[in-house]
Amino acid sequence: MVSAIGDFFRLRAPGQGLFGSGDVLFSDAIFGRDSVTAAEVLLHLYPVVAEEIIHTLARLQGVVEAPAGPHSNEEEPGKIHHEHRSLFVGARRISATSEEVLRHLAGRWGGDGSSVTYYGSVDATPLYARLVLDYCTVHGESILSSAVTRLDGATVTIRESLLAAMDWITGRMDNSDLGFVEFRRRNPDGITFQVWKDSGTSYVHRDASLANWDAPIAAIEVQAYAYDALAGAGSLLRRDDWRERAEDLRGRVLDRMWMPEEQYFAMGIDRDAGGRPRWIESIASNGALVLDTGLLDGLPDSEEYVSGLVRRIGSPDFVTDAGIRCRPLSEDALVGFQDYHGTWTVWTKETFEVVRGLHRQGLHGLARQLANRILNGVNAAGADVEFLYVSPEGRVMYDFRGADPRDGAPTEIVATNRPEAPQAWTVTAVLALKHWYGRGPVLHRHSHPHRSRLDAEVCSAIPRLEAFRTRAEAGVAYAGRGEFVINRELGRERDLRARSTRRGTEREGVEI
Repeated sequence: MVSAIGDFFRLRAPGQGLFGSGDVLFSDAIFGRDSVTAAEVLLHLYPVVAEEIIHTLARLQGVVEAPAGPHSNEEEPGKIHHEHRSLFVGARRISATSEEVLRHLAGRWGGDGSSVTYYGSVDATPLYARLVLDYCTVHGESILSSAVTRLDGATVTIRESLLAAMDWITGRMDNSDLGFVEFRRRNPDGITFQVWKDSGTSYVHRDASLANWDAPIAAIEVQAYAYDALAGAGSLLRRDDWRERAEDLRGRVLDRMWMPEEQYFAMGIDRDAGGRPRWIESIASNGALVLDTGLLDGLPDSEEYVSGLVRRIGSPDFVTDAGIRCRPLSEDALVGFQDYHGTWTVWTKETFEVVRGLHRQGLHGLARQLANRILNGVNAAGADVEFLYVSPEGRVMYDFRGADPRDGAPTEIVATNRPEAPQAWTVTAVLALKHWYGRGPVLHRHSHPHRSRLDAEVCSAIPRLEAFRTRAEAGVAYAGRGEFVINRELGRERDLRARSTRRGTEREGVEI
């Protein structure tokens, strides 16, 4: 069976936390979002590493307003970075492949030839603020007085770093006519969708048109993270204005982003050609990420929101033997290839966040069923893999490297990405689940009373799976894998075409 602890130590970045992966694209790189996601788990398991991550993100936090235009790194004061690469890690020069990636990205996002730090992420900052607050809740507030030296040479405390992050969050809200934390790239060669689902076709309308990235976009989960940051920092630092802003934000999210007919959250809000706000109304897994935040806590009508989200995300439209699809089967026609945040892709990271959210909301049976699928997927694939491709028929590409063909006629997956392994946030998710199964630290310290009726209803709609206990069981699943080959050349061609036409598919009139 896969050794998550072995991969964890393999990915350790000395004094900095964790590298994004141990594979080609993300080795020797420190990511903001990835680091926070890992650290939220490590608060209980390896708090020293979580503390390293907090200090690293504070050290790399934005300090200047980068000019807009080509080669901009999109830095802003208080903003947490998206990706950082340096030619040397301590005294070690990075691999030739990592150096090639560094120089390529520096050509797009600036840098001094020996490093590049890019800030094209809207969710890393509220996630960082929430991480600092959670650390204080679990381990005390002494970390707030510890100091780091930023990239500009100034020394600041973690408290000052947290305040800078909060100023960035509230500044974004003040600059939005909707009062949301929105993103819009400032570099024409920057990341288009500056959120966790950053593939070029991830934010798509039901007519297959892509979300309008030339205007600000508010993603649903980012607002929930911002709510947590405002409410938590307001309580810790006794700022009534932040607590009030949190409640105002919650009201706007429920009013503007909940789709009553669908009983689900929109992916977000973009603007039409005339500048009018509109739902990004496709049904995606993003809405369920709200379950793992405080956005719905204490609401008198929280049952409506929780039951709507759970019935969707726990349905056969989303659930596979390996976890949760990024986009449901019912919307497979919106994109004309297997994009890496689409119907075919199941990410351990996102499924784990849904598991945590379900556990928080009292859906313990469904949480366990999805957790079983995470562990089974990793063990059948034989690696802490970034994501797995799963066909609409439910066949899983456990042979994710395509190195073990069974016959000469595999099914072609038209996609841009081959999954990486080991992936940091997969490793930490698996570590957390193994501790949970072993009755170690609780999966979530916020736990709603068991919603037993809803839990039983949703669990009855999907096949019940037990976690593999032996290599033989994992081997049986692997032997029954889907036989696939990834056509990355055609995938890139279709991805570029989709971006240029701003449509997920060339078919006109697609409506789900």
